[in-house]
Amino acid sequence: MREYDIVVIGGGLAGLMAAAAATKRGKKVTLLSLGSGTLTIGGGIVDVMGYLEGGIPAATPSAGLLQVGEGHPYKKIGRPAIEESIRFFKEICEQEGYSYIGNLDKTQWIPTAAGTLKPTCLVPKTMDTTELKKADKVTVLGFDALKDFYPSLIAKNFKKIPAFAQKEYEVVMVDPKLSEGRDVTALDVARWLDTEEGLASCIEKMRNVIDSGSVVIIPPVLGTRPDYAVKEKLEKALGCHFIETASVPPSITGLRLRTMLVRYLKKNGVRIVEQAIVAKSIVEDGKCVAVITEGVDRERTYYAKSFILANGGFYGGGLLAEPGKVIEPIFNLPVEAPTDHELWANYSLFSSEAQPFAKLGLDVDEKMRPLDANGKVLLNNVYVAGRNLRGYDFSFEKSGNGVAIASGYQAAMSV
Repeated sequence: MREYDIVVIGGGLAGLMAAAAATKRGKKVTLLSLGSGTLTIGGGIVDVMGYLEGGIPAATPSAGLLQVGEGHPYKKIGRPAIEESIRFFKEICEQEGYSYIGNLDKTQWIPTAAGTLKPTCLVPKTMDTTELKKADKVTVLGFDALKDFYPSLIAKNFKKIPAFAQKEYEVVMVDPKLSEGRDVTALDVARWLDTEEGLASCIEKMRNVIDSGSVVIIPPVLGTRPDYAVKEKLEKALGCHFIETASVPPSITGLRLRTMLVRYLKKNGVRIVEQAIVAKSIVEDGKCVAVITEGVDRERTYYAKSFILANGGFYGGGLLAEPGKVIEPIFNLPVEAPTDHELWANYSLFSSEAQPFAKLGLDVDEKMRPLDANGKVLLNNVYVAGRNLRGYDFSFEKSGNGVAIASGYQAAMSV
């Protein structure tokens, strides 16, 4: 029987960070991943706390942390561990050559593909808005046939934002000739720019439509690899500043971040098992002994001293909704939820309140161990991180990746 120190269940940001923090402590780790998590659809930026209750923007992520309620995961984790987790995340990024900018004391407002601004905390350098704020004239560059990116809409809506209303906007297009009768995705363009031929071709096309010295808003297409090579080569060749927007899936910035973290884990000896469907657990005397995966061929059993559960909420399959109840399917941990489904949702389309169903999840102690309704620890060697946790609406608050990083880190440091 092969036994690991820690088995991490879930390949999203919470699971990846938990595995990274565990290896930092010298633990032998296996990560069981069913898919790639929400990083590749949710984006590679790190929101920590963008909005408070009532939809009020937090002055800074740090100020937002001070105002969360008692049941919020940040309250359980505590400020010191949150700060350590952010510092650890940035260290990994720096070490891997894909550094992030930002800190807890400043909200970064980044442009979106809809021509609005989104509050966040940490971003890759491709989203640095320093030059955008200073520019009198801004170029918005699109690609022919690219889905879900409309430069004219961005320019139009930016004129409605007070801080950007006085700027002059120019819309230009480049044809990457990738359509072949179909829509082009951001991933198509990013892969094109990954190649020397594609990058050279793009530079020549851009040279015809943008002036040297321009500040250019661009969709997130500056390469799929977790580095800044494409950005730096474009800027050197054209003498411009490029700023990627936040955009709809597929998220190239999220893909880069996941690629970087997986590379880091492999370099540090983490065993990653892909397409692993964890179906059940073996529990003896209040401790988990093993988890069992099921596949098309046979079941496999993974033994460990400790387990970190980070397989997502409703979207990831970590929580299952059934009539009148919510189930955590691997350990059968309790999830408190109203038996009346009508109470699960806020039915207002544009509301300043969070969604009740989004706050459903597992209650934990300060070490991220699951609790019953009386506050008693249920499994001494199981820890919970990410969207399985109760008490927060990541979408409403703009806190998803922040909670993932902090809770994954805290779970690993508690083992």
